[in-house]
Amino acid sequence: MKNKLSYILILVVFLLGSCSDALDINTNPLVASSADPNVVLPFVFVQYSSRHVTELGTRTMDVSQHLAFCFNSPATGPTSSFLTGNTWNMYYTQVLGNLALVEADAIEAGPTSNNINAIAKIFRAKAFFELSSIWEDVPFSEALDGATFQSPNFDSQAEVFAGCVDILNEAMDLIDNIPESFVDVSTGDLIYGGNMDLWRRWANSLKIRILMMTRNADPGSADPQLVTALNQPVIESNDQTAMLRYLDTPAEANAWQRLIEAFFGGTAESSGVYSPSPVLYNLITEKGDPREGILFFDPDGNGPPNLGTATFGNPGGNTHISNNAVRNDLPHIMFTPAEIDFYRAELAMAGVTSEDAQSNFDNGLRNILSFWGGDIPGATAVITPEDIETYIADYGPVTMTDIHEELYLESFIRPIIAWNTVRRTGVPTLDPYPGASISTYLRRFNYPPNEVASNLNTPPNLPTDTPHWFEN
Repeated sequence: MKNKLSYILILVVFLLGSCSDALDINTNPLVASSADPNVVLPFVFVQYSSRHVTELGTRTMDVSQHLAFCFNSPATGPTSSFLTGNTWNMYYTQVLGNLALVEADAIEAGPTSNNINAIAKIFRAKAFFELSSIWEDVPFSEALDGATFQSPNFDSQAEVFAGCVDILNEAMDLIDNIPESFVDVSTGDLIYGGNMDLWRRWANSLKIRILMMTRNADPGSADPQLVTALNQPVIESNDQTAMLRYLDTPAEANAWQRLIEAFFGGTAESSGVYSPSPVLYNLITEKGDPREGILFFDPDGNGPPNLGTATFGNPGGNTHISNNAVRNDLPHIMFTPAEIDFYRAELAMAGVTSEDAQSNFDNGLRNILSFWGGDIPGATAVITPEDIETYIADYGPVTMTDIHEELYLESFIRPIIAWNTVRRTGVPTLDPYPGASISTYLRRFNYPPNEVASNLNTPPNLPTDTPHWFEN
């Protein structure tokens, strides 16, 4: 696995450096007509992850105000054509285009490839959901079939979310019907090593994530599905966390740390390039959260910078993101059990389920504090079990605001999920950046110029502070 990951990471670095102009989703850049899953899946996972921890991460984590400022960020209103184009291209061609080949081969192979088919479907649903989370209306039902749909129509967010739930249901049904003899995909599966019980848990957990977004606009449709899904296996312990692991070697390191080294030298702490925003910093410090010493480097105790004066490379203040949170072997975290715990608490508090909100909330705190406090691979700092239990005991009776604040903290360094949490719940309150061209924080990206030019069905770009369907 190590040699394969090294090769793919080198390939991804080359691709990231080329700023591809291939933004038209109707053009298939792939020459292969079939796909070995143990070759293609690692490329898909690493390409997807590399874009997330660099471009989407280092350029957008101040949109949700996890960070104080990011280089060339769209937080102040406009969205760069390079950022939107590269992101669109990553999802539609490098991820979805390759998954389509894997899925087609698995379908042709029959039930012995049910596991491969399911993995491709789960990641396909994840990708489409995130595309809609960024742009709202996106090509979905007519996407990836340029021969039939040269100018694919854009499906509504409600249709995309419902379609993603359907895909995840199909994937779980495939997993439930895997025969005794099936294709070994342990080499290509860099997330779960071919463990299909964990993939099923992740599929159901992703389904719950999507339905929580849906219920904001359509609780009548979402709530019964949520009750059913919560009675199915989910990600429930930190050893089941969905993540792609990086290694502390030059070719296999998390690209966030490599960017700091390349442009500023040193580490997150010594370079001081990235600082927590006042929103994130105040939530953690005011609660006495033990993650403060895990996520922040604050030698003088002077707090974070002022958003009005922070710039990339000179964020101001003396508080920075710690070396524990930005390091070569930091994994790309995609789903932790705490997210499900907090959803359970929220739905219990809302009266959707008869579960106990307090116990689920407490378990969410226990899981996320344990994750950052030692369960995360390569942890360089520890939160003791005694400190965790003391913090939970002192927290007090849970409120809905507590649940939403902890969901925001749980999503740290996952730009799309943090952004979704704020837009879905309205918690915490995010003020617009000083001098921003929009009246509130960024709510959507602009469509890439090349897609606008090549697809006559591309909707007009709305003001970037226009709420999505799920926010209503």
